[in-house]
Amino acid sequence: MKLTRLAEKAVLVKLTTKRANLTKRDLMAEAHLQEELGDTAFVVNKKLFRDKLNPINVIMSKASEVYTYHKTHTLPYIDKGPRLLPTTQYMEYTEKMRERIDAVDSMMRNYMPNWDRYVHLDIQSRIAADNGRSKPAKYIPPSPDDYPTADEFARNMGHDLRFTPLPEASHFLFDISEDDMAEFNSTMADVQATARSEVIKKMMEPLKHLVEKLNKPIGTEGHIFRDSAMENIINGIDMAKKLNINDDPDITEMANTIGEAVSKYSTNVDVLRESPIVREQAAAKLDYIAKQMGALYGGM
Repeated sequence: MKLTRLAEKAVLVKLTTKRANLTKRDLMAEAHLQEELGDTAFVVNKKLFRDKLNPINVIMSKASEVYTYHKTHTLPYIDKGPRLLPTTQYMEYTEKMRERIDAVDSMMRNYMPNWDRYVHLDIQSRIAADNGRSKPAKYIPPSPDDYPTADEFARNMGHDLRFTPLPEASHFLFDISEDDMAEFNSTMADVQATARSEVIKKMMEPLKHLVEKLNKPIGTEGHIFRDSAMENIINGIDMAKKLNINDDPDITEMANTIGEAVSKYSTNVDVLRESPIVREQAAAKLDYIAKQMGALYGGM
């Protein structure tokens, strides 16, 4: 594939996220630590809304899902700003991102009128926690002053998506030197190489994690693994296929090989936990595939 054709298969998408700062200096813990260690240089911050069920914490968790989806379903570009999105995934990506952003916005509309109540609940939770530990002589109880106002919180929350085309040589409306053109082509080659490496990593990392677990015999330390270890491999294969911008046949073959190898275990993961023989056979087979793939496709 020609380097300048990359712009036809991908776009740049930039997610700008605003997140309210929900930390506060914990003067009680700070004073206690400084007194115990005899060092006044220590500064301790505490997290507000630690209760996972507090609606404000639910909002923050839901907001994190926006970034997580964005990071998982795109590929790195030159810097830490915009990321690569295959044009074939544009509709699915925008639909899923809008769903997540709208969910956060809906929570904000529903929960902000009750902000003071949620602050009060968090203060009571913190007071209860403080009562369970020793207090310094100058104990400062939690108060609403520790928290931002509802308006301050709302102003510091938000998401914005911006799409821009990838640069290509035809965008230059003037003659540039051969050196500059060579530098441009080199940069685009690096973009493709980085994207390819990231796609492979999405398959290799979860595969190597499961292999590491399976190589530990049943009953030994570290042998236990969750169902998510297998699910992550399946998801990695699915994402690799979606993000295979250049329709790289090596990546397609790699995804098919790994998928075929784990298919016999994916619907019955417990057999890998209960049968030493099956576990040993699976470990040997998947370990061989991981090493072969690593050697052939980037030394991962």
